[in-house]
Amino acid sequence: MSVKVSAHEAQARLSEMLDDVVKSGQEVIVQRNGKDCAVLVSIEAWRRRTLKNRLDALGPAYRLSRAKEGRAEELLSRNQEGLLTAKERRELARLLRDTETILTRRSKALDRIR
Repeated sequence: MSVKVSAHEAQARLSEMLDDVVKSGQEVIVQRNGKDCAVLVSIEAWRRRTLKNRLDALGPAYRLSRAKEGRAEELLSRNQEGLLTAKERRELARLLRDTETILTRRSKALDRIR
């Protein structure tokens, strides 16, 4: 979630807004003349985003395709409802193994890109 403030308000309340961003993790979008021009985020949120982008940039071997990700979410949801067929359970197991492999690969890559 984020809040929007004018550049004038950001200037007047910068210290307070920085405290809020760090404590709550909430983003503050700063606007100039009614248009978004900057964002205040915590350093932790910024690091997570930049690391994720750097890991994704390593290529498809370091991320699950959107199609597979969507299918896994669908199957996980149906699994919670107890609606999976035996074939779908096997498919979900394969997708979860793929995900585990990718997460392991990403974890190892973190040491190289930090």
